[in-house]
Amino acid sequence: MNNEIKNLRKIADVARHAVGESIEKYGPNISDVVMQGAYGLPSSRLDVDVEKKVIEFIEKQGFEYNIFTEEEGFIDRGKEMTLIMDPVDGSYNAEEGIPFYAISLALTRNDLKSVEYAYIKNVPLNTDYWAVKGEGSYKDGKRLKTNGKKNLFIIYLGKKATERAYKLSRKARRVRDMGSASLEMAMVAEGIADIFYYSFKEAGALRIVDIAASYLLVKEAGGLVLDEDLNPLNMKLNFSCRKNVIALANSKLLEVVK
Repeated sequence: MNNEIKNLRKIADVARHAVGESIEKYGPNISDVVMQGAYGLPSSRLDVDVEKKVIEFIEKQGFEYNIFTEEEGFIDRGKEMTLIMDPVDGSYNAEEGIPFYAISLALTRNDLKSVEYAYIKNVPLNTDYWAVKGEGSYKDGKRLKTNGKKNLFIIYLGKKATERAYKLSRKARRVRDMGSASLEMAMVAEGIADIFYYSFKEAGALRIVDIAASYLLVKEAGGLVLDEDLNPLNMKLNFSCRKNVIALANSKLLEVVK
């Protein structure tokens, strides 16, 4: 495990501990809205509290990263690499006691395509995924490989879903939508699911903080990550970029999502 992944693991461990502390401290008030985040959306007490503790840890340890995060925005520390961070991906699940949420961390020099290191921690299960560009994806040290034959699709089917999403859902034997994009895309990377499909009628479904780590995880496991036009996905480091996202276990599944 190289030094950057070791650093990301340390950050993820601090974030996991902070999640537990916040839930225990604030109890039913954990979901209270306490500020407006960098994306202009309401931020819960959980999101703000965990993010603050993680940023404090990064600065105390002297890690050589700028920070791009959901609540505080871009923190320019004059470094070459930027840490794209979502300390609680699946906040609603965490706040409501649904055991499916994660910490998502990625290091880039520019944009989504430039992500070189990724780390995702499944908080309730305390399992770890990581990826290094050109060196593969792993879960708790075991190399990951996409499958493509599970007939399980992960599809957002809420009120903002497109008609294409509903049509796609009827092609699968099993469909899931669990509320943590990083973990759901990780399921494609580890061969549990064939397709991840988040498509909104208006604007875009996901932000770079949601999927920066899982993007590299899927790519390094042999999968594809595409936009709604089935072109290779890229996203900029800014707060206006939101896109619909498709992850596939292999290129054969392109015919399924067309």
